[in-house]
Amino acid sequence: MTKLSKAERRLAHEQALASVCIEGFEPSPEFLADCEAVVEGTMTSAAARAASLARALAKDQVAAERSVVPRTPD
Repeated sequence: MTKLSKAERRLAHEQALASVCIEGFEPSPEFLADCEAVVEGTMTSAAARAASLARALAKDQVAAERSVVPRTPD
């Protein structure tokens, strides 16, 4: 695989972000920080994906815990 330059990573990030915004989504500050770290070369894209997935799973867990309705004895 060819390693992209910082300028190429920046352009790819800007294009992807524009596409996401056109679709009506608003990326979280944490996601944007991870993307910036990938552009800067201080984080791998795999690490950024893993961090994003971990945040999503944590939010799902919180939502699942909130939606549990206690059972009443029969």
